[in-house]
Amino acid sequence: MENIYFGSGFSMTNISYEEILSIQRKVKIEDIVQDYVALTKKGKNYFGICPFHDDHNPSMSVSSEKQMYKCFVCGAAGNVFNFVSEYEKVSYFEAVKVVANKIGINISIDNEDKTKIIKSPLYDIYDISSKVYQNNLNTSYGKKAKLYLKNRKINDDIIQKFNIGLSTTNNELINILKNKGFTEEDILESGVCIKNNNYIHDLYKNRIMFPLTDLQGNIVAFSGRIYEDVDESKYINTMETKIFKKGNLLYNYHNAKKEARKNQSIIIVEGFMDVIRLSTIGINNVVATMGTAVTKEQISLIKRLAKEIIVMFDGDDAGDKATKSFIELFGNYECLKIVRLENNYDPDEYILKNGKDKMIYHLKHAVSVFDYKMESYKKNIDFNNSQDVSKYINLSLKEIENIDDDIVRNLEISKLSKLTNVSIEVLNSKINVKKKDIIVNRYKIKSGKGDKYNKASKYIIYNMIKNNNYILYYFDNLSFLPNEIDRKLANEIVLFYKKFNSFNLNDFIVYLGDKKELINLLIEIDSMDLLICENENDLQSYFKTIKEYLSSTKINNLQNELKSTSNEIKRKEIAKKIVEIKLKESM
Repeated sequence: MENIYFGSGFSMTNISYEEILSIQRKVKIEDIVQDYVALTKKGKNYFGICPFHDDHNPSMSVSSEKQMYKCFVCGAAGNVFNFVSEYEKVSYFEAVKVVANKIGINISIDNEDKTKIIKSPLYDIYDISSKVYQNNLNTSYGKKAKLYLKNRKINDDIIQKFNIGLSTTNNELINILKNKGFTEEDILESGVCIKNNNYIHDLYKNRIMFPLTDLQGNIVAFSGRIYEDVDESKYINTMETKIFKKGNLLYNYHNAKKEARKNQSIIIVEGFMDVIRLSTIGINNVVATMGTAVTKEQISLIKRLAKEIIVMFDGDDAGDKATKSFIELFGNYECLKIVRLENNYDPDEYILKNGKDKMIYHLKHAVSVFDYKMESYKKNIDFNNSQDVSKYINLSLKEIENIDDDIVRNLEISKLSKLTNVSIEVLNSKINVKKKDIIVNRYKIKSGKGDKYNKASKYIIYNMIKNNNYILYYFDNLSFLPNEIDRKLANEIVLFYKKFNSFNLNDFIVYLGDKKELINLLIEIDSMDLLICENENDLQSYFKTIKEYLSSTKINNLQNELKSTSNEIKRKEIAKKIVEIKLKESM
């Protein structure tokens, strides 16, 4: 089998086009994408939140028939390898390897780029530290900590599942890390040790240790909790480093994503003890924001996990405020549900006090954002005070305006009328129904300067990919398009056809490899609702438009040359050429 070149930035590899094509034909793109993003089937295609931009409504379509994905907002597009490459931030060939491994095919890819990716020593420092902490918990020194965890109903299985450990007071970690060959600079950068008065010592002393992992499951930080009655901060967390940005991660994401996609539901809590406690009652599709204000990056991660998002923050006022902030930042209310726990409990406390069944009841009866807001607006409202009632009505109507379903909207107006004794007619008169934007599944060629040439180019490429016969016809009779990217794509189509004596869109995308710009353009053109020419004569009209562009360009160049010369003989020659081009154009 022959090795080929794939895209700019790559030379030869030890895997051929045919081998990659074979892997692509053995996978279903929707199965692979669902490992990363929750998908819902609508008609022939699947739809989900696009992970490549700040998406609020499902704008990414995955075609099982075409084995391609396309975002109708940001334009990201390609096949299964392009998706994995873009999502996991790895090279195209590494993505091929990832996909192959997912279907049980082990391949080794020797990239011609011999530059090695140097893994930060921090990963090894955290991994070794975690093992040391876990070992400490199982020694005689860890008896009190083990008893504390047992009293909190955290058994050995849960301890092992979440790699819970224990720090000591004897600075053993710093010595172990030095003996492993880590530099003082790296050890201090990791944050597991600190330096005071030129003396390095362990940061965490006599604390139960909870490792925090990145999206791939690598330990990147720790949180240490006191378990004895001492006058110290309840938690100490690792400082941010080059591999740990708290706002970019969610606790337990790596473990929860599979369960979330299986259940099509993810539960968001504030603290990692909430995650662990829910796990003790068999609920594993849970991630935590780790007690900080939710970030856009975390929202983006959450949207990828499931089509139902349940927010269950602490039951106190701070948790209520955090819930409102989450809703505002999240944007897409339709998939959000809210749980508010009574008596200011957090999920950990609630389960310990009330048990598994009551927690499951709360989760099963999570309310919509609309119902949550309507209840929230009622707080501190005196329904005997007309000003308060007016305020409540105005707030409620703003929410009702966002309801798409006419029946549901009318029912809510009816309920509001009964509650406030204001007529339905008056309430309807104050409402302004908002219509949501609808994603159009077909592209239109935009109008603008030079539009006819752009249109002609797109029509030509569209027909080339729809009818193999037009590929060589283009090559023999035109072989040029005004726009550089269009021209590159057309040339690649011709080269592919000449090499394989046929053209198939899926195979061609594999052939393009990591040429993202060409792939995006190709899939955009394929999605256009354009005219398919019945014969070569129909295609000629578009060829004529492009030839007109060539003639116009030549004439402009000659006219500029005419202006810049004073030699009469040369001026006559140029003028003659201009006339000849115009005559040829008119024939």
